Amino acid sequence: MEVRLLVSKWCPVCPQAEQVWSEVARREPIDYQVLDIAEPAGRALVAKLRVRTVPALVVDGKLTAVGLQSLGDALKIAQQAA
Repeated sequence: MEVRLLVSKWCPVCPQAEQVWSEVARREPIDYQVLDIAEPAGRALVAKLRVRTVPALVVDGKLTAVGLQSLGDALKIAQQAA
């Protein structure tokens, strides 16, 4: 499962989202990457999926969630997508 977390430097909750999803990546077998929307890879995904809010979670190429998930909710997303 490929998980991409779209973030930005100006986003106040993005660091918390990164912590949550880093913990999920330690617990679950996921291919996890953080993409800044100011960088080319992040911009490309934002344009492709028409993302308007960060943090945004992309699982296997599909926009799955926006905003901050709790660790429990994030683990459920990872387990359901596996």
